[in-house]
Amino acid sequence: MPAVSVPTSPGADFHHFMEKSRLLEGENLTTAIPRALFTPRTSRGLLGFGVSLSLYAVSIAGIVLAPHWYLYPPLWVLAGLGGWGLHCIAHDCGHGSFSRSRRLNTYVGHIALLPLLYPYQSWRHVHNMHHAHTNNLELDTDWRPVPAQVYARMQWWERAVYSATRTWAFWGGSIRYWLVSGFRPGFFPKASTAREVRRSIAFTAPAGLLLVAGLFVLAGWQGFVVCFLVPWLAIHLWFSATTLMHHSASDLPFLTSEHWTRNAGRLLLTTDFVYPRFLNFLTHNIAVHTAHHVAPAVPFYNLPQAQAALRHAYPGVVREERLRPLSLWRILRDLHLYDARNGFYQTFSGAPVPPEGSGS
Repeated sequence: MPAVSVPTSPGADFHHFMEKSRLLEGENLTTAIPRALFTPRTSRGLLGFGVSLSLYAVSIAGIVLAPHWYLYPPLWVLAGLGGWGLHCIAHDCGHGSFSRSRRLNTYVGHIALLPLLYPYQSWRHVHNMHHAHTNNLELDTDWRPVPAQVYARMQWWERAVYSATRTWAFWGGSIRYWLVSGFRPGFFPKASTAREVRRSIAFTAPAGLLLVAGLFVLAGWQGFVVCFLVPWLAIHLWFSATTLMHHSASDLPFLTSEHWTRNAGRLLLTTDFVYPRFLNFLTHNIAVHTAHHVAPAVPFYNLPQAQAALRHAYPGVVREERLRPLSLWRILRDLHLYDARNGFYQTFSGAPVPPEGSGS
């Protein structure tokens, strides 16, 4: 908890947000979603898994067989999309919405995260921290902005990493996330969680080592770069961009624990982007994100119906914006540091960012 109340000089926009938050106190948000939508259909989940696995595998095979280097870039994009789709399947596994079988969820989750070399249990537990504390300035694990005063006291290399991953190297944000939590059982305080993480590492580390060593033996360092490293980076680009955009907007505050509430974190602090239909299919409705935060147990193929139910129950509250190239650009251009004065953002130059609406 901060020593003084933060923000120190909240304006009308912050007070308006807090009024919306207060109106949700005591609400059971999940009752707005029909119970039937919580029931997973394992066959449908496996179909999604198969689609993404096929897209990733065919793209990698295309890279191997491509007669010329100029075919690599589109295949890298497709491999990244296939790998991101696999991550989205692991996302359902981690929330138990892929299948009623915890064992099947664990098996599929481990396989789906192999292209990222991300131990499934490490990702699952750190991601659940994000769900428990969405847009909490002190406790969220995803894309939490650093207060300007803290940024000024960082070591030079910490500032360099932070500023890069909030701007030109945003794609490295999820790589940093992976480095911090992926292979460190000690990152998780509970002994039972650390044991699960160690078991995941015991699967992912040898499997990843065999994959990398095999690529070096069969195709040399060039094969490793074009068939694994660049697709791995492409998956992280999808990962970072999607996560950053969901929870960053000029009019979405990060809240200290003094002001944060669970219902605000679930319903008010996410921006959903309306994807083209084919992209929704290949990313398993990951962009339908407010309904997911309200009810993580809803399987990905039922999220559009759950979102419609929330829109009906809470008119004008669910934030949706059509996906445009500028959607990411304006975040990278302006939303850099937490402004402790008004509770929103400021740029690296210290200019406050007006909390203008980015979606409704």
